[in-house]
Amino acid sequence: MSLLDNDSMRKWLAARILCEVETKARAVALTFDDGPNPNHTPRLLRILERARARATFFVVGKRVRRFETIVSEVTAAGHEIGNHSLHHLPMTAMPGRMVQHEIESTSRLIADATGRHPRFFRPPMGWFHRGVLARARAAGCVSVIGSIHPQDSRRPPAAAIEHRVMRRVAPGAIVILHDGGWRIGCDRSHTIAAAENLVTRLQDEGYALVTLSDLVAGAKESSRG
Repeated sequence: MSLLDNDSMRKWLAARILCEVETKARAVALTFDDGPNPNHTPRLLRILERARARATFFVVGKRVRRFETIVSEVTAAGHEIGNHSLHHLPMTAMPGRMVQHEIESTSRLIADATGRHPRFFRPPMGWFHRGVLARARAAGCVSVIGSIHPQDSRRPPAAAIEHRVMRRVAPGAIVILHDGGWRIGCDRSHTIAAAENLVTRLQDEGYALVTLSDLVAGAKESSRG
């Protein structure tokens, strides 16, 4: 079970970091961490393109350096790039200057690859404290966790990933998935298979699959309406 399945934990997190968006609109943000990955990210892009769906990719800075072309392709396809730190290390164990370097260096790499400064930052492994959030804010980023974590990085069957998402999905949900991992050769085939089915199932249930920025903007429009 994910900690995000616990109501008390979700409330505690929501008071400190963006976990979901309050909206009347039937929209969801699929997010993918730890890429770009040359094996899995392009496959996801094809799935999303066929469905005319949009997603947000939280990239690791050292991978942006190596696979800048893939980052550019993600942006060109209409998806959003988020900051997931330079080396994907636990920031709660770092001095403030190192946290700042991890965030700011990655934002610069993303801006160089896409022409856009990332709006959102997700702390590696979801570990943070007030200092990490303050450094992200100073770097011009909104810190995000999510509201649904199907623990796909542990490689459960695709059907289990789908079930964990669909039983919790609601308007404004932010789903945490992974297109990469610690190693370039990591196996994310279960996530890819689950994502392909989830896109279909969510759209069949009337959900729009949007970027985080569009989810937030849609919530503002919904509240005005």
